[in-house]
Amino acid sequence: MRLFPAVAAVLMAILPARAAVIGGPLLRDGVEIIPAALTEVALDKGSAIRTADFIFLAADIHAGAGEAHGFAEHAFIPYLSVSYVLTKEGAPTFRKVGLLFPVATKAGPRYGAGTEMGGPGTYHLSYIVSPPSSHGMMRQTGKEGVAEWWKPITASWNFTYPMSAK
Repeated sequence: MRLFPAVAAVLMAILPARAAVIGGPLLRDGVEIIPAALTEVALDKGSAIRTADFIFLAADIHAGAGEAHGFAEHAFIPYLSVSYVLTKEGAPTFRKVGLLFPVATKAGPRYGAGTEMGGPGTYHLSYIVSPPSSHGMMRQTGKEGVAEWWKPITASWNFTYPMSAK
């Protein structure tokens, strides 16, 4: 997918030095999802690089223009359940599944998790983004209320690994 120059510039500004944009951004139901992969990530829970093929999958998930649930445009959307499926072309037994967790960074919050890759090749990544109600966030209804939560969003991208970082 071709990124518009302004969008690409914003993405590169918010991602850390060892990050590669996988695809996107994808806008669905007022939710903007930007996938990335990072290397050399250390977290307070002990997720540091384990091998040369260890990457940190990330998802910047923000409210898009006209998001109908009270989140300001470009605001991080909290309380999401974000799962991923990672497969490798030509390797039918390679399949990684897991959850992305909220992570605080200097560039703002995002969702992420570390995973081992299966060496160089073409990969397919899917994120399934369930609304904040999946973690108990309520919404006001009635005259002052907001729209019903969206159905889970499935977003997919293909990318080549290893990727070139910015």
